[in-house]
Amino acid sequence: MAQKLKDETRRAIIEAAKKEFLEKGFEDASMRSIAAKANITVGNIYRYFENKEELNKYIVAETCDDISDLLNSLKVERLSKEPRVFEMKSDPIQLKNMVDELSVRLCKLYEAKGVSFNILLKDEASSAKLKEWFKDTIRDLIGQSYSLSDRKKQIDLLSDAYACAIYEGLCHLFANNELDTIVLLKLVRNYLNSFFRMVLDDNSLR
Repeated sequence: MAQKLKDETRRAIIEAAKKEFLEKGFEDASMRSIAAKANITVGNIYRYFENKEELNKYIVAETCDDISDLLNSLKVERLSKEPRVFEMKSDPIQLKNMVDELSVRLCKLYEAKGVSFNILLKDEASSAKLKEWFKDTIRDLIGQSYSLSDRKKQIDLLSDAYACAIYEGLCHLFANNELDTIVLLKLVRNYLNSFFRMVLDDNSLR
């Protein structure tokens, strides 16, 4: 009986924390508010989780691993890191296939993980690898047409700006839980494809 009560309390804490992190994001979430949502005292939470960081990590850990596996299978090395060796504009099918695969797998992950997926997207530390993947990929695409040694700083700044924008857009799409899976996939695929095409068409550093 005591173990059952402990398990129920733990589940209540986790569900309350999911709501809190989803509503406010990790930084603004508070253990006091989580305790109120779970109808327990703050002190009782600390019997189960050492701090807010541990609680958040528990919720997003599996999803974080899934995203890491996804990105590792879409290695940036599929795009040449050497400028001018591989001209992506002459092979748009490769880029489209990569974007399509990323779109499908992100949507499947969202469908499977739901709340924890969106919590991860809101957490800067947990989502860092996904943001960095976008930045690296965009940097490589821009670098196809420029001398990296001459324009490295400019390319890094532009890649970072593009990555931030594309990531925020994805967060907005996945946060709209009124969309069914088919519509969401269509929107994510169109969004990513249009964004990467815009990157390739950008002539600002030429």
